[in-house]
Amino acid sequence: MLNALETENSPFSEQQIVQLRQSLGQISPAQSLWLSGYLAGRLSDRSQAELPAQPTLAKQGALNVFYASQTGNGEGLAEAFVVQAEQAGLAVKSRPLNELKPAVLKNLAHAVFIISTHGDGDPPDDALDLFEYLESARVLELNSLRFRVLALGDRSYRQFCEAGRKLEELLLARGAQAFARRVDCDVDYRSPAELWTTEVIEYGRKQLLVEENARVPAPMTAAMPQLSVVPSTRVWNRTRPYPATVERVQKITGLKSTKDVYHLELSLQDSGLRYEPGDSLGVWAFNDPELVADVLTALAIDPAMKVEVDGKIHSIRDLLTHHRELTRLSVDTVDAYAGRIEDQILKKFLDSLDQEQYRNFIEQRQFIDLAREHPVRMSAQTLAQLLRPLTPRSYSVASSQASVGEEVHLTVATRFSNAIGLQRRGVASSCLNYRLQAGDEIAVFVEPNHRFRLPQDRSTPLILIGAGTGIAPYRAFLQQLEAEGSNPQTWLIFGNPHLRTDFLYQSEWLRWRKMGLIARIDGAFSRDRAEKRYVQHVVRDQAPEIDKWLSKGAQIYLCGSQAMGCEVERALQHGIALNRGLEDVAAAEVIAGLRRERRLLKDLY
Repeated sequence: MLNALETENSPFSEQQIVQLRQSLGQISPAQSLWLSGYLAGRLSDRSQAELPAQPTLAKQGALNVFYASQTGNGEGLAEAFVVQAEQAGLAVKSRPLNELKPAVLKNLAHAVFIISTHGDGDPPDDALDLFEYLESARVLELNSLRFRVLALGDRSYRQFCEAGRKLEELLLARGAQAFARRVDCDVDYRSPAELWTTEVIEYGRKQLLVEENARVPAPMTAAMPQLSVVPSTRVWNRTRPYPATVERVQKITGLKSTKDVYHLELSLQDSGLRYEPGDSLGVWAFNDPELVADVLTALAIDPAMKVEVDGKIHSIRDLLTHHRELTRLSVDTVDAYAGRIEDQILKKFLDSLDQEQYRNFIEQRQFIDLAREHPVRMSAQTLAQLLRPLTPRSYSVASSQASVGEEVHLTVATRFSNAIGLQRRGVASSCLNYRLQAGDEIAVFVEPNHRFRLPQDRSTPLILIGAGTGIAPYRAFLQQLEAEGSNPQTWLIFGNPHLRTDFLYQSEWLRWRKMGLIARIDGAFSRDRAEKRYVQHVVRDQAPEIDKWLSKGAQIYLCGSQAMGCEVERALQHGIALNRGLEDVAAAEVIAGLRRERRLLKDLY
């Protein structure tokens, strides 16, 4: 902790810090404990003698915080909220939604919910039991509950924040009262989430704290300067990412492959960043300068034009390169752009699309496609306001620090779109796979994923199911197990188009199988046979064997696309129903039980 002391994060001068390190660094743990008690007593006596009588706030009940998200953003926001609420004097109880027994809701007075939306408006797995309960006939009235919802989503989808909207609706229908309106957050959720946090804490102070006119000293922490035990130069996060150095960029799909996948190695030397297998890495990529130039040309905007955003002045070229979303459209952006076209052709066309067609229109296009298909004149400032802020992209970590040390490895597939006959690449995959070279830097931060971890009991059998780059975290798992000397029974089920060109990290998997760390590998290479075969087909065909593994306590992991995950779950349910002779409802409950017991873990995107 002494090494963490700096002038900028403590009330000490540079000379005092040197003296503290020299003197305190010599004392034993027992002496440190005695000294901390002595100082606390001195400060307590002094504060009681010097502080005037003042009203204080007494806690009355707790504010319950429940969160549910597939990627961990909800958990991170809940953790930040708890810290700020406790600093404000509130008693807070924070839990993931899967730990909430729904019937307990009727006994709660104040609660907030942080929930994300996935797939086609679906709630996260941790919230499924609560939704089922609220939609059932057995739920009691919740007249005593006062609540508020923070919903996380992505405006690229028309079912934006649908899970949060539905949760609020269900709670209201059961008699609960919202003490303030729900806040919906896009992928750039920081500002609205901060405002929501401030407002909820203010509500909590008004409802859960009362004044007492007693001569009681303020808490010692209120009179003391705050000391961070981690120096500011070593705090790396979403808002202050670490500039990692690129060490290696290598294509790992064959020359004739229809996939374009790269393996990247980044140095975290001296950063202090730590991650675990199952975590993700957030990457702040930047737009291709040629794409930026094409957009500005299409809209007849001078690249040197100045714009003001959040009180800062940028050239429009710099803003589009580093701060604005160009490769991922949203409903809001498309609708706003269509509204600027005088002939209304685009707007009428969009209005004629159903939900699935509209989503396909957005997913298959980038902003440059709109600008070229439907050109319109606008100012640089209007363009700056029209486009969403650029957000980081997340990638499952493909390495274990027990094996690679101060490095982090990624498996990145280039994302393509070609709606108007011209091939486009995604912002991050283009940046990472094509524009970065060894020695370049890229801003990164760790995104913990506590819901996708190896079991504490390393003897637990593992069934690892993934497609495409969904194999990445399993490479991290196996590196970790090998480094530890652990040897659980492990089964890999992996899918991609072709065995010859698309079996990612093939030599490593075969080596692990040879040494006995992997008991079985089943491939689903969909284009190597006349009838396409995917991982869900393997799961269905191998249902009896999978059930046998489950009877031994196996954990099942799913990693890859949302669509793949849904199909695999259906195959699991179908296989269990056939193998155990169960009705669909009973088989569905088996799957729900695996999910509740943390034996069915998913990292889907």
